[in-house]
Amino acid sequence: MPTQTPLPGLIEAMASAVIDAQDRIEKRQMAYLGDYFDEDNRPKSIVIRMPSMRPDATEDDEDLYRAPLLPLVSTNLLRIKDVEISFDVDIGSLTDTAADAVSEGDTIKDALAWGRRGERKRPTVHVDTTIRSSEHTSGSVHVVMRVEGTDPTEGTARLMNHLAQTQGVFQTFRYEE
Repeated sequence: MPTQTPLPGLIEAMASAVIDAQDRIEKRQMAYLGDYFDEDNRPKSIVIRMPSMRPDATEDDEDLYRAPLLPLVSTNLLRIKDVEISFDVDIGSLTDTAADAVSEGDTIKDALAWGRRGERKRPTVHVDTTIRSSEHTSGSVHVVMRVEGTDPTEGTARLMNHLAQTQGVFQTFRYEE
């Protein structure tokens, strides 16, 4: 039995899925950033023992050099570049709906502030997504999503720059005979 779905609802659902996917990418990237800070939000760092570069250092002297981890690793920031969605449908009935109806509890002032203008009937095309074609199975959808690497945001770049400026020698071991 054919299932009639309003075409605007189908397109809205697909757009919402893309927005949700981008939101998940951003939340994962925030969690990734959080991995570089401890439970007190201090940057995690690594301590490296290096031969001392001080002018009065001997050959055996070593400096302890502390470097925050975040500026040392590459940040893989991603965003959805584009999405291609193709599907086969059979055009169904045409109905009138109150697409921009003001919901109960909204004041007229609220409705006008966000561009909704009250009840207005619009024709809506319904589609049947259960059709069969020679290439696709019933209700099939083909989705291609491309992601691209992006530059760090200004806030992330400033944070990494500040952390990079805090790295340096914090102690020298002097071997004396």
